[in-house]
Amino acid sequence: MHARSALVLLLVLTSCVGGPSGDSFSLHVAAKSPVAALQRINRAGAQCWPRSPDADLNTLHLVPELDTRAGLPRLLLLRKGNAEGLPVLVIEAAGSPVTISTYGPLAGTPTGRRVNTDITRWSTGPLACRDGD
Repeated sequence: MHARSALVLLLVLTSCVGGPSGDSFSLHVAAKSPVAALQRINRAGAQCWPRSPDADLNTLHLVPELDTRAGLPRLLLLRKGNAEGLPVLVIEAAGSPVTISTYGPLAGTPTGRRVNTDITRWSTGPLACRDGD
């Protein structure tokens, strides 16, 4: 097994942490900083999720909150047309090594799991919208 493949496997195996309901996600990534990790996810998510054929993804709006003076850097996923509402999913990064976490009402759903799969892929490899792109 190549070193990169082993690292990706290790990251995937350690990525799902949380309660028995599977409603939270945590992933350790190789990034310079929490903001750098979220910038990568923001770049890919802003491009891929609105164009997704999955109606549950293309109805989401990604809002970056990367100013670390106001707390942990994070990305908020809100429903389109509900910019003033509460996020349906929060993507947060902290620490060294950087840990990315997601939580919120969408976390325990198939759409939340799809978002987490995308985050894992973008954090450990190419910024393609889907595997094989």
